[in-house]
Amino acid sequence: MSAAPAAKDEIVDRLFAVFRDRGFEGASLADLSRATGLGKSSLYHHFPDGKEQMAKAVLERATAVIDSEILGTAQAAGSLKTRIRKIVATFDQMYAGGSTPCVLGQLSSADMGAEARKNLGQALAHWIEAIEILARESGLAPLKARHFAEDWVARVQGALVMQAATGEIGPYRRALNALLDLSKDSASRAPD
Repeated sequence: MSAAPAAKDEIVDRLFAVFRDRGFEGASLADLSRATGLGKSSLYHHFPDGKEQMAKAVLERATAVIDSEILGTAQAAGSLKTRIRKIVATFDQMYAGGSTPCVLGQLSSADMGAEARKNLGQALAHWIEAIEILARESGLAPLKARHFAEDWVARVQGALVMQAATGEIGPYRRALNALLDLSKDSASRAPD
């Protein structure tokens, strides 16, 4: 069993890793207890509503990371190319070069309650918004930018699923390259 965490943030970080790696249904209370270093009763002390509340906290953390590292970067000052490169580097770190699943994808089909589902939708909406900002700034018309963002997020999710099933990271790499391509010749692209 892991050493007991010092703070609730650390507990959520440890829960995050279990839900990311095992999904909602695959994460048993024994797994969650082992990862956090807390007994089941201590887990319920922190999360009285059980696994659903734990998943909700993990999704709140995912949204906070997306807001600070992805959406915040997309909205920041600086060149489009620099911001896109920073976001691509962040994704590459988060997904360990395409070899680690996405917690959003892992929890997307789970029956985990309305509040957690709302947090999942919010995290995805913020991720799409960030990519849409970049796509619009690259010169894509608003509707095309929105479609690019939705398609790109779906592409990354699919690439991570494919990697988990086959070990192939090519689709993930190509997805990141498609985002990098937004900054190429963006000044010469005329809005549609």
